[in-house]
Amino acid sequence: MSVSLLPIDHLSMPKAFQIHASYFYPYRTISRYFFLLLDDIGLGHCFSKRKKVSLISRCRLKCSPVRCCDRRREGISVRTKKNYYELLGVSVDSSSQKIKEAYRNLLKKHHPDIAGHKGHEYTLLLNEAYNVLMAEDLRTKYDASIGHMTVQFGTNNYVNVKGSSSWKGPLRPQALFVDENACIGCRECVHHASNTFILDKSTGCARVRTQYGDDEQKIEVSVESCPVNCIYWVDREELALLEFLTQPQPKQGYGVYGQGWEKPANVFMAAKTLSKQLRQQAENNHNNVRTAEEEETPAQAEARANASLKIKMESFSKIWDSLNGIFG
Repeated sequence: MSVSLLPIDHLSMPKAFQIHASYFYPYRTISRYFFLLLDDIGLGHCFSKRKKVSLISRCRLKCSPVRCCDRRREGISVRTKKNYYELLGVSVDSSSQKIKEAYRNLLKKHHPDIAGHKGHEYTLLLNEAYNVLMAEDLRTKYDASIGHMTVQFGTNNYVNVKGSSSWKGPLRPQALFVDENACIGCRECVHHASNTFILDKSTGCARVRTQYGDDEQKIEVSVESCPVNCIYWVDREELALLEFLTQPQPKQGYGVYGQGWEKPANVFMAAKTLSKQLRQQAENNHNNVRTAEEEETPAQAEARANASLKIKMESFSKIWDSLNGIFG
């Protein structure tokens, strides 16, 4: 089975280590791209160097330096996308036929002739979701990006990998993750953001129940209050594997006691290793499919050659008939 997963090439650091004393200046970026745009459309000569300096100075008065780390911390202000499955009203396990039916029904309901301008915008979103979910390779990559994938262990053992936390509102690029191996169960995060974090009584450790379950200020306070820095901001693509590996996994047992359960000592290294294995597995599956497609029996090769010849002869016949009509 083909599995596609975005790589986890770099692992996120604890929140306490993400603060850097560096800045960027918005006015420089804004003015630079403004003048590049004018040059592209042939209007750059309308502004002299003196006028450009004046405009940049005016922008400087209105814009203040912004800490680079703030953009990472302001998860709520980052541009988000609505889940394609939720948009179409189908589950992640839905067949292509069910997705097509849901798409057509919604398209009729939100047609611009019925819903007006808002319907036009909604139709564009529906088209985007439909095009992704109907293409197998795009859907596989999208499923991985929202934390839904199928992992193959062994020959015929498939496991659905899903993150244990849910999302409040639309998906965001960043997600919260608690490293339970480092958590000491102090309940500080639960105290400050009880709709986001919970304390698992079976393990005595905190974990994320709902991504962005509280407002941004409460979440930031809860992250900063962790005395051991075990709460991480991670990319959304990393979340499913990390949460999956945090759960106890069956291990091979010997003797009369049979199998047992275990968790990796370093969940980040385990996720990186598994991600590499999945990429290799997906590449092997892709190569196998391509090899099967490239293999052609003599009968198939003859049929293909005959079909190609027939098409060429039909085209030649049409041209010949046209010439006869012209020259008699």
